[in-house]
Amino acid sequence: MQKDQLEQIGLSPNEAKCYRALVREGSASANEISRRSGVHRVSVYDALRGLREKGLISQITKANKLLFEAANPEKILEIIKEKEETLKETKEMIPNLLVQFTTTKQRQEIHSFKGVAGIKTILQEMLKSNTEILDFGAEYKIKEFLPYEYPKWDKERIRKKIHMRIVANSKIKPIKIGLTKIKYVPQEFHSAVSTYIFDKKVALIMWVENPLGVLIEHQAVYESYKNYFEYLWKTATR
Repeated sequence: MQKDQLEQIGLSPNEAKCYRALVREGSASANEISRRSGVHRVSVYDALRGLREKGLISQITKANKLLFEAANPEKILEIIKEKEETLKETKEMIPNLLVQFTTTKQRQEIHSFKGVAGIKTILQEMLKSNTEILDFGAEYKIKEFLPYEYPKWDKERIRKKIHMRIVANSKIKPIKIGLTKIKYVPQEFHSAVSTYIFDKKVALIMWVENPLGVLIEHQAVYESYKNYFEYLWKTATR
Protein backbone atom coordinates (compact mmCIF):
# COMPACT_ATOMS: atom_id res chain seq x y z
CA MET A 1 0.00 0.00 0.00
CA GLN A 2 1.34 3.43 -0.97
CA LYS A 3 2.16 5.73 1.91
CA ASP A 4 0.35 9.03 2.41
CA GLN A 5 2.76 11.86 1.57
CA LEU A 6 2.30 13.23 5.09
CA GLU A 7 3.84 10.03 6.45
CA GLN A 8 7.08 11.03 4.71
CA ILE A 9 7.51 13.89 7.21
CA GLY A 10 6.94 11.68 10.26
CA LEU A 11 3.17 11.46 10.67
CA SER A 12 1.67 8.08 11.48
CA PRO A 13 -1.02 6.77 9.08
CA ASN A 14 -3.76 7.69 11.58
CA GLU A 15 -2.30 11.17 12.15
CA ALA A 16 -2.24 11.79 8.40
CA LYS A 17 -5.89 10.72 8.04
CA CYS A 18 -7.05 12.86 10.97
CA TYR A 19 -5.14 15.93 9.79
CA ARG A 20 -6.54 15.65 6.27
CA ALA A 21 -10.05 15.29 7.69
CA LEU A 22 -9.64 18.46 9.76
CA VAL A 23 -8.24 20.41 6.80
CA ARG A 24 -11.29 19.41 4.75
CA GLU A 25 -13.97 19.79 7.41
CA GLY A 26 -12.75 22.54 9.78
CA SER A 27 -13.50 22.26 13.50
CA ALA A 28 -14.63 18.83 14.67
CA SER A 29 -14.94 16.73 17.79
CA ALA A 30 -13.00 13.52 18.25
CA ASN A 31 -16.07 11.44 17.36
CA GLU A 32 -16.65 13.48 14.20
CA ILE A 33 -13.00 13.14 13.21
CA SER A 34 -13.27 9.38 13.69
CA ARG A 35 -16.24 9.21 11.30
CA ARG A 36 -14.74 11.52 8.70
CA SER A 37 -11.26 10.03 8.71
CA GLY A 38 -12.11 6.35 9.09
CA VAL A 39 -9.79 6.10 12.11
CA HIS A 40 -11.26 3.99 14.93
CA ARG A 41 -12.46 6.07 17.85
CA VAL A 42 -10.06 4.29 20.22
CA SER A 43 -7.10 5.38 18.05
CA VAL A 44 -8.25 8.93 17.31
CA TYR A 45 -7.07 10.37 20.64
CA ASP A 46 -3.55 9.03 20.19
CA ALA A 47 -3.47 10.50 16.67
CA LEU A 48 -4.75 13.88 17.88
CA ARG A 49 -2.20 13.91 20.70
CA GLY A 50 0.58 13.28 18.18
CA LEU A 51 -0.70 16.04 15.88
CA ARG A 52 -0.79 18.51 18.78
CA GLU A 53 2.79 17.66 19.71
CA LYS A 54 3.81 18.35 16.11
CA GLY A 55 1.95 21.68 16.15
CA LEU A 56 -0.38 20.61 13.36
CA ILE A 57 -3.67 21.03 15.25
CA SER A 58 -5.09 23.05 18.10
CA GLN A 59 -8.04 22.44 20.40
CA ILE A 60 -10.77 24.86 21.39
CA THR A 61 -13.92 24.69 23.47
CA LYS A 62 -17.24 25.84 22.00
CA ALA A 63 -20.51 25.53 23.90
CA ASN A 64 -18.78 23.24 26.41
CA LYS A 65 -17.69 20.97 23.56
CA LEU A 66 -14.04 20.11 22.90
CA LEU A 67 -13.20 20.65 19.25
CA PHE A 68 -10.03 20.34 17.20
CA GLU A 69 -8.83 22.49 14.30
CA ALA A 70 -6.06 22.00 11.75
CA ALA A 71 -3.16 24.42 11.84
CA ASN A 72 -2.27 26.27 8.64
CA PRO A 73 -0.75 23.70 6.23
CA GLU A 74 2.27 26.01 5.91
CA LYS A 75 3.31 24.45 9.23
CA ILE A 76 4.22 21.39 7.15
CA LEU A 77 6.89 23.48 5.40
CA GLU A 78 8.42 24.27 8.79
CA ILE A 79 8.53 20.55 9.65
CA ILE A 80 10.16 19.77 6.30
CA LYS A 81 12.75 22.50 6.87
CA GLU A 82 13.56 21.13 10.34
CA LYS A 83 14.00 17.64 8.89
CA GLU A 84 16.22 18.96 6.09
CA GLU A 85 18.45 20.68 8.66
CA THR A 86 18.64 17.49 10.73
CA LEU A 87 19.52 15.46 7.64
CA LYS A 88 22.17 18.00 6.68
CA GLU A 89 23.77 17.70 10.12
CA THR A 90 23.67 13.91 9.86
CA LYS A 91 25.23 14.02 6.39
CA GLU A 92 28.04 16.26 7.67
CA MET A 93 29.01 13.69 10.31
CA ILE A 94 29.45 10.85 7.79
CA PRO A 95 33.07 11.75 6.81
CA ASN A 96 34.11 11.54 10.47
CA LEU A 97 32.34 8.19 10.85
CA LEU A 98 34.08 6.92 7.71
CA VAL A 99 37.47 7.86 9.14
CA GLN A 100 36.69 5.93 12.32
CA PHE A 101 35.33 3.01 10.31
CA THR A 102 38.38 2.68 8.03
CA THR A 103 40.95 3.14 10.80
CA THR A 104 39.57 0.49 13.13
CA LYS A 105 42.43 -1.95 13.66
CA GLN A 106 40.39 -5.06 14.34
CA ARG A 107 37.69 -5.40 11.71
CA GLN A 108 34.86 -7.84 12.23
CA GLU A 109 35.09 -10.49 9.53
CA ILE A 110 31.57 -11.91 9.71
CA HIS A 111 28.47 -9.71 9.51
CA SER A 112 24.96 -11.08 9.87
CA PHE A 113 21.78 -9.52 8.54
CA LYS A 114 18.11 -10.32 9.01
CA GLY A 115 15.02 -9.51 7.00
CA VAL A 116 14.58 -7.88 3.61
CA ALA A 117 16.20 -4.64 4.81
CA GLY A 118 19.33 -6.57 5.80
CA ILE A 119 19.46 -8.30 2.42
CA LYS A 120 19.28 -4.90 0.72
CA THR A 121 22.39 -3.90 2.68
CA ILE A 122 24.26 -6.89 1.25
CA LEU A 123 23.09 -6.02 -2.26
CA GLN A 124 24.33 -2.46 -1.87
CA GLU A 125 27.71 -3.82 -0.77
CA MET A 126 27.83 -5.87 -3.97
CA LEU A 127 27.33 -2.71 -6.03
CA LYS A 128 30.68 -1.45 -4.68
CA SER A 129 32.51 -4.48 -6.08
CA ASN A 130 35.71 -3.96 -8.06
CA THR A 131 35.50 -7.51 -9.39
CA GLU A 132 32.91 -9.58 -11.20
CA ILE A 133 30.23 -11.18 -9.04
CA LEU A 134 30.11 -14.98 -8.96
CA ASP A 135 26.74 -16.45 -8.01
CA PHE A 136 25.41 -19.94 -7.47
CA GLY A 137 22.35 -21.50 -5.81
CA ALA A 138 18.84 -20.40 -4.84
CA GLU A 139 17.17 -20.72 -8.22
CA TYR A 140 16.61 -16.99 -8.77
CA LYS A 141 14.79 -16.59 -5.44
CA ILE A 142 15.90 -12.97 -5.30
CA LYS A 143 13.20 -12.05 -7.84
CA GLU A 144 10.52 -13.59 -5.62
CA PHE A 145 11.59 -11.83 -2.42
CA LEU A 146 12.58 -8.50 -3.97
CA PRO A 147 10.29 -8.11 -7.00
CA TYR A 148 10.61 -4.32 -7.08
CA GLU A 149 14.09 -3.75 -5.65
CA TYR A 150 15.94 -6.40 -7.68
CA PRO A 151 15.31 -4.89 -11.15
CA LYS A 152 16.56 -1.51 -9.87
CA TRP A 153 19.63 -3.19 -8.34
CA ASP A 154 20.40 -5.07 -11.54
CA LYS A 155 20.00 -1.91 -13.63
CA GLU A 156 22.47 -0.12 -11.35
CA ARG A 157 24.89 -3.06 -11.55
CA ILE A 158 24.82 -2.86 -15.33
CA ARG A 159 25.26 0.92 -15.24
CA LYS A 160 28.38 0.39 -13.12
CA LYS A 161 29.59 -2.29 -15.57
CA ILE A 162 29.86 -4.99 -12.89
CA HIS A 163 29.89 -8.32 -14.71
CA MET A 164 28.45 -11.56 -13.31
CA ARG A 165 28.83 -15.27 -13.81
CA ILE A 166 26.02 -17.47 -12.53
CA VAL A 167 25.71 -21.22 -12.04
CA ALA A 168 21.94 -21.74 -11.97
CA ASN A 169 19.50 -24.62 -11.66
CA SER A 170 18.41 -25.79 -15.11
CA LYS A 171 14.73 -25.60 -14.14
CA ILE A 172 14.85 -21.79 -14.51
CA LYS A 173 16.42 -22.09 -17.96
CA PRO A 174 16.56 -20.05 -20.09
CA ILE A 175 17.16 -16.63 -18.53
CA LYS A 176 19.01 -13.64 -19.93
CA ILE A 177 20.63 -11.01 -17.72
CA GLY A 178 22.76 -8.09 -18.86
CA LEU A 179 26.55 -8.34 -18.53
CA THR A 180 26.08 -11.90 -17.25
CA LYS A 181 27.24 -15.35 -18.36
CA ILE A 182 25.10 -18.25 -17.14
CA LYS A 183 25.68 -21.99 -16.94
CA TYR A 184 23.34 -24.63 -15.54
CA VAL A 185 23.42 -27.67 -13.27
CA PRO A 186 20.77 -30.45 -13.21
CA GLN A 187 17.47 -29.81 -11.44
CA GLU A 188 18.22 -32.16 -8.54
CA PHE A 189 20.87 -29.73 -7.29
CA HIS A 190 18.36 -27.31 -5.76
CA SER A 191 19.06 -24.88 -2.92
CA ALA A 192 17.36 -22.18 -0.85
CA VAL A 193 20.69 -20.38 -0.36
CA SER A 194 22.28 -17.88 -2.74
CA THR A 195 26.06 -17.57 -2.63
CA TYR A 196 27.74 -14.45 -4.00
CA ILE A 197 31.52 -14.21 -4.29
CA PHE A 198 32.97 -10.77 -5.01
CA ASP A 199 35.73 -8.33 -4.09
CA LYS A 200 37.35 -10.67 -1.52
CA LYS A 201 33.97 -11.20 0.17
CA VAL A 202 31.42 -14.01 0.33
CA ALA A 203 27.72 -13.33 0.88
CA LEU A 204 25.33 -16.13 1.82
CA ILE A 205 21.63 -15.30 1.59
CA MET A 206 19.13 -17.80 2.97
CA TRP A 207 15.76 -17.31 1.28
CA VAL A 208 13.52 -18.40 4.16
CA GLU A 209 10.33 -16.74 5.39
CA ASN A 210 12.32 -13.94 7.01
CA PRO A 211 15.52 -13.93 4.92
CA LEU A 212 18.90 -14.25 6.62
CA GLY A 213 22.22 -13.05 5.28
CA VAL A 214 25.87 -13.48 6.20
CA LEU A 215 28.69 -11.40 4.74
CA ILE A 216 32.17 -12.85 5.24
CA GLU A 217 35.29 -10.74 4.71
CA HIS A 218 38.19 -13.16 4.83
CA GLN A 219 40.82 -13.87 2.18
CA ALA A 220 41.02 -17.62 2.78
CA VAL A 221 37.23 -18.05 2.81
CA TYR A 222 36.93 -15.95 -0.34
CA GLU A 223 39.54 -18.03 -2.16
CA SER A 224 37.91 -21.30 -1.07
CA TYR A 225 34.48 -20.29 -2.33
CA LYS A 226 35.96 -18.86 -5.54
CA ASN A 227 37.78 -22.13 -6.23
CA TYR A 228 34.58 -24.06 -5.60
CA PHE A 229 32.67 -21.78 -7.99
CA GLU A 230 35.30 -22.23 -10.70
CA TYR A 231 34.95 -25.99 -10.33
CA LEU A 232 31.16 -25.71 -10.70
CA TRP A 233 31.62 -23.42 -13.69
CA LYS A 234 33.79 -25.99 -15.47
CA THR A 235 31.31 -28.83 -14.85
CA ALA A 236 28.12 -26.88 -15.56
CA THR A 237 26.60 -26.69 -19.04
CA ARG A 238 25.33 -23.80 -21.15
